[in-house]
Amino acid sequence: MSGSSFFAELRKRKVLQAAAIYGAVAWGVTEIVVTVVEQLFLPQWISTLAVIGFVVGFPVAMFLSWTFDITSEGIQRTDITSRRGTASIALSMVLLVAGTAGLFLLIKPSLDGAGSRPGISVNSIAVLPFENASQDEDDAYLSEGLSDELRDQLGRVAQLRIAARSSSVAARERGMGALAASNTLGVAHLVEGSMRRQGRRLRVSVQLIEGHTGLAVWSDTYERGENELLNVQQTIADEIVRRILPHAEDVVTAPATRDANANELMLLAQHYERQVRDRQVRDDDTLRKAIGLYREATEADPASALAHSRLAGALLYLGEIETAESHVFRALSLQPNLSEVQNTLGEFYWARGMPEVASAWRRAVELNPNNADALQNYANWIGTTIAGRELGDPALLLRRALELDPLSLERHYSLGGFLGRAGRASEVPTVIQNIRTLFDDAESYRALDWLNELIGDVDRSIAWTLRARELEPDNPDHVERLAELYAIIGDEETLLRFDPSPSLGVLFQMRRYAELIDEAEFLMIDRPGDMEVRYLLARAYHYTGAHESAIHVYSSTGLPKTFVDDIYRSVSEVEAALTLISALIASDLPDANEAGHSLATYAVETGLHGDIGWIALYGSCIYAAMGRDEEALELLPRIKESARLAPMPVLRDSWCFKPYTEDPVYLDVLRDQEERRARIREKLPTTLAEFGVKL
Repeated sequence: MSGSSFFAELRKRKVLQAAAIYGAVAWGVTEIVVTVVEQLFLPQWISTLAVIGFVVGFPVAMFLSWTFDITSEGIQRTDITSRRGTASIALSMVLLVAGTAGLFLLIKPSLDGAGSRPGISVNSIAVLPFENASQDEDDAYLSEGLSDELRDQLGRVAQLRIAARSSSVAARERGMGALAASNTLGVAHLVEGSMRRQGRRLRVSVQLIEGHTGLAVWSDTYERGENELLNVQQTIADEIVRRILPHAEDVVTAPATRDANANELMLLAQHYERQVRDRQVRDDDTLRKAIGLYREATEADPASALAHSRLAGALLYLGEIETAESHVFRALSLQPNLSEVQNTLGEFYWARGMPEVASAWRRAVELNPNNADALQNYANWIGTTIAGRELGDPALLLRRALELDPLSLERHYSLGGFLGRAGRASEVPTVIQNIRTLFDDAESYRALDWLNELIGDVDRSIAWTLRARELEPDNPDHVERLAELYAIIGDEETLLRFDPSPSLGVLFQMRRYAELIDEAEFLMIDRPGDMEVRYLLARAYHYTGAHESAIHVYSSTGLPKTFVDDIYRSVSEVEAALTLISALIASDLPDANEAGHSLATYAVETGLHGDIGWIALYGSCIYAAMGRDEEALELLPRIKESARLAPMPVLRDSWCFKPYTEDPVYLDVLRDQEERRARIREKLPTTLAEFGVKL
């Protein structure tokens, strides 16, 4: 059959016009169906079924268009005018069937099972925030709380993998569809729903959705009294487990409390606590509201371990450590095998500086390997303690937490921060790129600033901080950070343009120790609990030769006991401990020199060596203080291998390096650091132009 004969038949039978009309109608109707489904919270399988129906109907419509015509005399069979009309009909049917098959092949990937997607467990779920369908915004805590409690409750089922709250909330806020949310969160199923309160009645709609298709595999609506929300929550949890784990037996999905009054109190308490934690802004009044409600919940249900644990967690966040203690151990006595309880216990031990912190967080991870908070806490402990190095790679735990919480900026930053501090600078750019892809706000710009500084790209740190300042022009933290960054690269003129009255940290970077001492001594009176002020003051004393004063200040921080007990809360504490060793050896106080040598020996024996920049710097200093010059000068050049710039105050002014001021090895390291800073100052204008920012 010739091509002209076939297309002549197509034109005569108006097949192309029919195809165009069919496509336009199908597209329009599908858009309407999708909109109605979304607005009325109907199951998503309705819109999927509509699409499939139009695909299946396409060959039927084309066949009818080929076979029949609509005329003034009614519907009539079309005459075959071509000598090869019969062959044309046969070929057209083949093409229609092939075209329809092609359409099915296009949608087939979305109809395949979730198990076929590599890396996504069929037992994985994300509970998205439920929508508050009530007219009263004050009811938001009920819908928000129900989704949070479902997430926590399902998270206590060992066979399930639950996406963390922050990423689930972010996926909803970004308006992600089922497929996008499923892929981003790495889950096979999504749970979403809505809640409406009308008088004393609650209407809860919920659906379990296959992430790869958008089809609701189960949905239901519950009309209950306001005191029956806990029963609805339990019913939903049980149904989800039954459908995700159809062959599992004796799966317990216990709620945080079985008392309806305590449950509602905890929902409202979490609502207030989340406001504070999500904003990461100090708001004691709101936090105290949460604490009061948690306390009422523990009174309504004294046997709820999670009520006591959450009350303790809020108290610890507020800083009321002593008040939190009784609730921590009450929760522990009620249900010691809950990961959340063990995680709160670890936070308590951490706040108290107790060595049991490691066992608590390790136990929290063992009880629930999907507890992202426990994973991150345990990883941070391993990464900041000497003893922790023997327990494995913290990055593995941090990556696991990130898998569970991929839309959490904090998880990305924690991973990048550890890699940068651990001398694994080559792995940090990937983290930086992921942050740039997923986030675009002032908070993410601050994270990018810090991570770039960790790998020596201070020019890019400055550019990101300037971008953050553009978004938050009234935030003084950006000005202080810019001053610090310009101090790091040795540009004091620009620094003083930003901040004519530099902070203590900037004064330290500028090596203006006399001014630092004057200000810090007053600040110690106004802010007696600020350890960073004490650390900076002690270092300034030590660098100006007042070693005894430095030792006195360090002793007020808990050092050297915390160093020996291996209890750290920050990297700055490690730096403080190592500076204290130098001050003790330099001091003329009775027994100080001996104590310093003893601590130095302990530091060396427990692993204070390696090619990481800051370890090379402080390790060399410790060897030098001990008089072990050969080892000190062997370790010192490794500073040049570190991506991060070494702190010049330590390198230039620490007492331990005084014997090397004319040594070629020391001078070579010093020259390397000065040249790197000069190169950064030179390329800074180009970097700022690349970012489109100005001073």
